[in-house]
Amino acid sequence: MNDMVLAIDGQIIMTGELVDCINAISDFRVPKKWQFDPTGVEISWLTPSLAAWLKGLIDRHHQLNNWLTSPNRERPVSFWLTGFFNPQGFLTSMKQEVTRCHRAESWSLDEVDYKTDVQKDIIPGDDGRIEGKVIKSVDEGVLIHGLYLEGSQWHKVDRRFEEQTSKDLFFPFPIIHVSAESTNKEQMDKAASKKADAGSKDKTHYLTPVYKYPKRNDRYLIFRAYLRADAPPGQIKLSVGVTPVMNWKLKGVALLCCKE
Repeated sequence: MNDMVLAIDGQIIMTGELVDCINAISDFRVPKKWQFDPTGVEISWLTPSLAAWLKGLIDRHHQLNNWLTSPNRERPVSFWLTGFFNPQGFLTSMKQEVTRCHRAESWSLDEVDYKTDVQKDIIPGDDGRIEGKVIKSVDEGVLIHGLYLEGSQWHKVDRRFEEQTSKDLFFPFPIIHVSAESTNKEQMDKAASKKADAGSKDKTHYLTPVYKYPKRNDRYLIFRAYLRADAPPGQIKLSVGVTPVMNWKLKGVALLCCKE
């Protein structure tokens, strides 16, 4: 018998949990039992309204069902990152795949980090659907889309951050090519070269956090992406002693899967 319904003397009696669910649906809220298991662990995306929760469920089913029913189960050209309940696990599996492709070079999953490259195309809309759109596939790694930029705007031509000129809080972000690169330091010459590259990159690129929700905490952190933060002189107003990278960090610039 369902744990939300009791039968006494042949009569079905609603439990407190079922009453709470009915009241939540009546108020257009998402029942707690739909979002958390009995131990309090999240089992679905957290949305403020029932309509948004149902729409998200339909959109995520659309992506996974299209993947499952496609000829030879070919993977989508680009993945809607919000379409996965566990996007961290999805990107970890991508790193595993890339690592296996470089087995001959003795790559190890423990010595692999994310590598990102922002494309020019933007997939509009909140449903993540790519039907009818021409997207060039990649040989290694994955393309992801559907993210929103908060705290800054994005210059699509120069592929860098720029100051906000509109009053919008969130801006659709272009497709990102996410792959992996080895951080193995065994060969001293390569290690020195990578260290020099990393040092220069830290001055021009902001290690941008990507979160599930507009909540800045490690619990909802998916991964971090190096995005270009410098700009031509005079285009960014900086305080004394503040670098372009620190400027965006102080403004809390981040990429988000959801806007609420």
